[in-house]
Amino acid sequence: MSYKRYSKEFKLRVLREMREKGAGGSVAALARRYGLNRALIYEWAGKLKDGALKDSFEPSLEKQLQQQLGELERKVGQLTMENDFLKKTLERFEQQYPRPSDSSETSCIPRSRQR
Repeated sequence: MSYKRYSKEFKLRVLREMREKGAGGSVAALARRYGLNRALIYEWAGKLKDGALKDSFEPSLEKQLQQQLGELERKVGQLTMENDFLKKTLERFEQQYPRPSDSSETSCIPRSRQR
C-alpha cells in the first residue's frame, strides 16, 4: 500500500481553512471536500501547534522576538552614541567656560536686574 504525500503548502492551506471556518465549519466537511481523513487533519494541526510544520502565513513568536530584539539593540546603540556625544560636548563646554569658584557669580542675571 502506498501512501499519498501532501505538500507543506497543501497542509497549511487546509489548516488555514479549518482555522478560518472556526466552530462554524466542520472538520468532517473539510475532510470530505479534500478527500482526507479527519484524523489526518487533526494530526497536521497537532504538528503545526508543536512547530513540526512551520506556519508560513503567521510569523512565529520567535521570529517576532528576534526582530524586536534587533530593533532594541539598534536603539540602545543609537542612544549610547548620543550619550557619548553629549558627554564629550559637555566636557569641552566646561573646559572653555569653567564654572566660577565664587558662589555669588553663579547667576547668569546681573545683580541689578535680580529682584
